[in-house]
Amino acid sequence: MIFEEEKKKEEKDDYLLVDLCESFVLLNDEFTSTEFLSICVPCLLKVALRKEEIEEVQKEVEMALLALSSIRDNDIEKELFLDDMTEIMKYHQEHRNLTRLAYQSAWQFLINRLFTDKRLEDMIVNELHFGREASRELEELSKSISSIK
Repeated sequence: MIFEEEKKKEEKDDYLLVDLCESFVLLNDEFTSTEFLSICVPCLLKVALRKEEIEEVQKEVEMALLALSSIRDNDIEKELFLDDMTEIMKYHQEHRNLTRLAYQSAWQFLINRLFTDKRLEDMIVNELHFGREASRELEELSKSISSIK
């Protein structure tokens, strides 16, 4: 169904394609077809790039990022995801619009793809300020734990 929906030009239902990709990725973590990934990764990233502050949109973004993080295949070409995922992370750092699950899912997707790549380290240090974000998250966590006591 995913391949058939992708082939449609004028009548393509983007919502159906997103739902199919999310469902298939979440239920079939061992699937490694390059053709499948070349359809689903850009489709899910398109959803994850939405920046509206509407709760429904935020849930769609979170679901797309969660689905992306569950992809086990590490052979996805960087051109399919690197720029978009970097934009998602930067936008979140500026606007704090992602839930913790969505933010963690975005990082997991990146780390799973780039753990042996020097570019991940460069992105963390130069562009994403990972240490500052981790410190902020730990501060928030310690405040919430302190308030519980």
